[in-house]
Amino acid sequence: MASITLLKSGISHLGGLEKYTLRLAGAFAKKGCYVTLLTTGDIKVIDPSSSIKAISHTYEHKLSVLKVREFDKFCRSSLKQNPSSIIFGLDRNRHQTHIRAGNGAHAAYLFHRKRSEGFFKKASFSLNPLHKLLLSIEKESFESPELRTLFTNSHMVKNEILSYYDVAPSKIEVIHNGAPWQEMQRAFDDSFTNKIRLGKELGLPKDVFHFLFIGHNFERKGLGELLQALSLIKEKDFHLSVIGSDKNSLQYLEKAADLGLSSRVTFFGQRKDVLKFYQIADCLLIPSHYDPFANVTIEALAMGLTVVSSKYNGASEIITKGSGHIIDELFDPFSVLNCLEKALKTPKEFLSAGLIREGIKHLDFPHQLTKMVDRTLEIA
Repeated sequence: MASITLLKSGISHLGGLEKYTLRLAGAFAKKGCYVTLLTTGDIKVIDPSSSIKAISHTYEHKLSVLKVREFDKFCRSSLKQNPSSIIFGLDRNRHQTHIRAGNGAHAAYLFHRKRSEGFFKKASFSLNPLHKLLLSIEKESFESPELRTLFTNSHMVKNEILSYYDVAPSKIEVIHNGAPWQEMQRAFDDSFTNKIRLGKELGLPKDVFHFLFIGHNFERKGLGELLQALSLIKEKDFHLSVIGSDKNSLQYLEKAADLGLSSRVTFFGQRKDVLKFYQIADCLLIPSHYDPFANVTIEALAMGLTVVSSKYNGASEIITKGSGHIIDELFDPFSVLNCLEKALKTPKEFLSAGLIREGIKHLDFPHQLTKMVDRTLEIA
């Protein structure tokens, strides 16, 4: 049976990618594979009774650029001592047989950032040692003759990689992120009976259209452009809930006030009870400057919400005519406004929400995970 080594630093953080790595490791183990995880940090998050062997490296340095180099060196040294038939990378490493580029291409990320940054910030990208290192690792890993499959979570990312690097298109496999579809069934059903109670509990107005925004980097997620467009809505009452933290939160609070939106926007900060907001909301807004695949997109669809997304979010590929709207020109407030006004015509109702939810049933997380595992073992 195949021996598989997964490469992912910081597994103890348990963010989205870290949780995904653990579930992927478990899926390979269920197939009878010998699984080793090379990581950093506390490995107590891994069930000691599982068949997954975890080896953790303790960083000697604090600077990000040095940590990246250190983890890559640790992985190469470990693999030299204990070779593996499949090396599956989920981080920034130079040598793997399979890669899941969950964060997209760093080259594309920098390109999109340059569209909204000032002159000096843009100039700094070419001098920043971390960016230079990540681009070097990216090029070597993507163009390596050892690479068998490069998994991307959107066609957008696949096309970006093909435009920046010399990779055979046949090596790139697009598998969209999975939805917690089955897991959200009960929350979806309860949303139609709990909406008023939850709204009151959270201090939200009733009998208005509820927009929802979720993200931790307000600038990259397009909150500024969104507030500008919302200020242009005149005819219909609405409310926006903003979930997430940002070091410049105060600036966005002030911007909302300057635009006359203080009574229509509530900043909730980082929350653990995001599911409640999905239950209350009618529409999720993702005007991202760049997102390889924003998971909130698929979570919202699994909860029956209409989604308004920028075309720079790879997950916009799963939005259909009946489930949402794609913003053509993110930096044109009237283009954003056009999508918002369309969304305002379709509040969340049982029948239409059920159809939206049913439309992504095939993307249920276990199904998408199995596709990746089977594809990896098929060409191992």
